[in-house]
Amino acid sequence: MKILNTILAGVCLLSLTACGTLQNWNSDYLSGGTEYLSDDQGLIRDCRGNHLSLTGEPSSEAERFWQDNNLSKGNTNFVCKDGKAYLPSKVTDCQGNLIAKQSGGVEGFRAKYNLNNGNMRFTCNNGTVTPVPLSSLQ
Repeated sequence: MKILNTILAGVCLLSLTACGTLQNWNSDYLSGGTEYLSDDQGLIRDCRGNHLSLTGEPSSEAERFWQDNNLSKGNTNFVCKDGKAYLPSKVTDCQGNLIAKQSGGVEGFRAKYNLNNGNMRFTCNNGTVTPVPLSSLQ
C-alpha cells in the first residue's frame, strides 16, 4: 500500500508540473511570448528598424545592440542618429550641439523636427535634421 501511495503521489506531482508548464507555454504563445524587447509603447526597434530579440546564440540581438552602442543592458530609451544609438542626454544635433541642453531639451527637439516615430530616429544631411521613418529602414 505504501508503494501504491508513493506512485500515486508521484503521478499527481508530475501531472501538476506538466499542467503548469503547459499553462506557461500557452500564456507565452498567446501573448506573443518574451522573444522581443518591449516597453509600454510596444516592441523596441534598433536603429535599422529591426525588433530587438531577447533570444539567440551566443548572445541576443538586444545584448549586441546595447554593447555595440555603449548602452546599459536593458536600456530602451535611446535616440538613433545616423544609424547609431545614443542616450538622449548624449546625442547631438547636426551642428554638434547637445540636444538635451537646447531650449526644450530632447522633447523640444523631437517636436521641432516632428520626430514622433517611437525612439527618435534622424539623420543629418548637410547639417539639416531629416527624420527617418520606420518604413525606410532595413
